[in-house]
Amino acid sequence: MKKYILSSWILAGVVLLTGCEQGLDGLNDNPNQPTADMYDFNKSTIGTVLRYGVDMNFTLNGGLVGAAHLHERIKNLNIDFYSQYINPSGGWTTRNYTPNGGWNGDYWKAHYQWLSTLNTVIAQGKDNPMAQNGVALARVWRVYIQSQATDFFGPIPFPKSPAEANPAYESLEAQYNFFFAELDAAVKQFSPGKDFLTAEDPIYFGDITKWKQFANSLRLRLALKVSEVNPQLCKAQAEAAFAAGVMQQGNDAKIAGTTGWGNAYNYYMYQVGWGEKMVMTSSFQKILTGIGGVAYAGSAETHPSDVDPRGSIYFDPSVTGKKWVGVYPGLPTGEHVNIGSTNAYMSEVNILSSDKRKIDLFLYPEVCFMLAEAAERGFIATDAKTWYENGVKASFAAWNAGNVNSYLASNAKNAWGTSASYDDATGAGNTKLEKIITQKYIANFPDVSLQAWNDKRRLNLPAFDVPKERDPGAGTFPATFDIKDPKNFISRQIFPQSESLNNQTNYNAGVQLLGGADKVSTNVWWDKDKNYCTSSVQ
Repeated sequence: MKKYILSSWILAGVVLLTGCEQGLDGLNDNPNQPTADMYDFNKSTIGTVLRYGVDMNFTLNGGLVGAAHLHERIKNLNIDFYSQYINPSGGWTTRNYTPNGGWNGDYWKAHYQWLSTLNTVIAQGKDNPMAQNGVALARVWRVYIQSQATDFFGPIPFPKSPAEANPAYESLEAQYNFFFAELDAAVKQFSPGKDFLTAEDPIYFGDITKWKQFANSLRLRLALKVSEVNPQLCKAQAEAAFAAGVMQQGNDAKIAGTTGWGNAYNYYMYQVGWGEKMVMTSSFQKILTGIGGVAYAGSAETHPSDVDPRGSIYFDPSVTGKKWVGVYPGLPTGEHVNIGSTNAYMSEVNILSSDKRKIDLFLYPEVCFMLAEAAERGFIATDAKTWYENGVKASFAAWNAGNVNSYLASNAKNAWGTSASYDDATGAGNTKLEKIITQKYIANFPDVSLQAWNDKRRLNLPAFDVPKERDPGAGTFPATFDIKDPKNFISRQIFPQSESLNNQTNYNAGVQLLGGADKVSTNVWWDKDKNYCTSSVQ
């Protein structure tokens, strides 16, 4: 009996406690403690990936830490060579298209670390109402960094969730279809009434409108990339991007450097801090010489009579001889030494007034020139000339260059035959598309060199000197030096050696997707060896 009564009391106590817990849940909670559905706890993580994953700046050997390892090794000593914006000092054989497997492996490692972080942010925030803006931004940034990695390597793996530990290589066609759908969905996901980054965002500081315009501009950039392989898709996506609202003047995507070794503005650090002189190439010299009919305004003692007003701002006279002159690309080692151990006989970069200069990621002038191209080629309905001239004016304003109106009215040609006047159609090398891409090339200097290389592969524009020596073991190149033959220029970089050794099955499938050998001369999917160069100069 006592046992029965005791058991009844215990049961009653359990029921009472259960009832208290069910009815008084809120009394046990801290009302000042934010819950998962009240706050996006991944904002600082997103900000970290934005800062350390941008354009390969500030990253060392794949870690989310400071320094400029990847920017120097991948961008400066690879992409800057391929775009022919800059010739760094030193005996780097990447100027001859020789791959550096270690650097490629470091980029691969860093990229997939950034991608993994973004995938985790997206997975953790997808069901949190207050994290939707952060998730939308992570989706946009995932497309941005993955598209840039594919520009470099080709059809690489694209894991889209933390659960994908060893994903297969994926075709670029499939990836681009995902990019377009993802950007469309991400823009629609942004909601001004929800929590978002502020100080954690080092680019737009939480301005949702600017991020939506960035995403639509990225969509336009990717749309034009498929212009030669799928013009119907290009047209549909360009129209959608334009209608949704692209970047406006003054809304350039830039990011400031931070304190600490290697975190200053990269080109300032290389030239001033490290003493590695960056100099003009002969191709860029020809692009800038004569166009616009404006007298050279720099301090060189030997120079062309007329130079694009930005040209005397971009490049200083040579240390030795005070000349405004560029170096021929791809010189053999025996000839490269003749330009001086620190490129002393060539014009060096002169835009490096401060180590705090912001790094350009995506510029309004580029958007203008993309719209001009899309309009000129019938992909969107707008006025090509207006966008072309808007782009030139915005670029001049960004560099405080003068005489823009006389420049735009001038029929004076550069060394390749291209004039600034949109209506001037005289002479070889002077089509409207050549004008647009020439101005886009000039405006994106020096930070957005990847897009200059992309246009070179996609359109063979602007005209370049063919590198004098190209590594025959790295790729297969023509014996002639015809500037109109796109096969004379590098198409991609090879996959890291670690992939062929440690991930052989997936690697072999990736090479199959390339449609050729894992060589620097094998085209990526959107590069169809099209030539739009009409210059008669050789």
